[in-house]
Amino acid sequence: MPSPKLRAEQYLLVTVAACSAVNPVGAEELAAATGVYAKNCGLVPVFIMNTGLLTKGHRRATYLPSEKGRYIARAFARGEAEGLGALRTKWRGQWFARTVRDRCRHGPVSREGLVAALMVAAKAGPERIKQAHVLLDLMVAVGLVTVEKSGELNYFEGASHTDAPPTGTQNTDTPHEAPQTANEDDEPSAAEEPLPQDECQSGSTRQPDSEGVQDGDEQPQTEVPRPRTEAPGGQPPGGTGPDQDLLSLLLPPVLLADLTHLTSAEVLELHSHLTAVTALTAKLRGHRVT
Repeated sequence: MPSPKLRAEQYLLVTVAACSAVNPVGAEELAAATGVYAKNCGLVPVFIMNTGLLTKGHRRATYLPSEKGRYIARAFARGEAEGLGALRTKWRGQWFARTVRDRCRHGPVSREGLVAALMVAAKAGPERIKQAHVLLDLMVAVGLVTVEKSGELNYFEGASHTDAPPTGTQNTDTPHEAPQTANEDDEPSAAEEPLPQDECQSGSTRQPDSEGVQDGDEQPQTEVPRPRTEAPGGQPPGGTGPDQDLLSLLLPPVLLADLTHLTSAEVLELHSHLTAVTALTAKLRGHRVT
């Protein structure tokens, strides 16, 4: 994590200067280029090198921009917005970006919640909490994290500003340096598994609550639905065995006419179960976990 001795905007300033260097640079050269105290400039390159933007120079305590770093420098040379977009693109695969993205998977999170998540991911003790705050501020400065009106923070899912070059300009970067919506270092996230094909198609086999709906502006007929066992042909709906998948049982709607198959005791038991499920679901979705 970055040193707490520098503010986020200073880290960003030194980062751009280091990526723009032609010859190996150290603390003195970075201080001359940015106006930041030389001793503090010397604290920046190690963190930036760990993100893949710098490599070690041939002299001690000197650094050179990597291929990614030179790409960042060219983007900043075209404009600050484009440079920040390029930096977001290259940092999306870093551990701190993945940590915040996963923590904000279900919506904005408090600053304390994100700082705690970063410290857990870095396996850092409480003495390094200031470093986590600076890292979070740096992500806000770059644009990886946005501040909501509520004061909470959220991961920025938008596309990079460098995804499409301005009209009339030609991107001179090599193909493998082209901006990407996901960094090549990014690890696959825990995506939702697709439903089986038969379950995905269950929406097309749902039975309507009423029949006789006409096209256009005509009103639907008011035919009273019949229990499923009284369907034409006298055959009960297929696939209702004890081994049937639970989701396929829950997806089709239950008609009021179907309740005629239940006894009065079973109707009361069904009502009790549905009331409990509704109450628990409302409780789970009513409070955001921070």
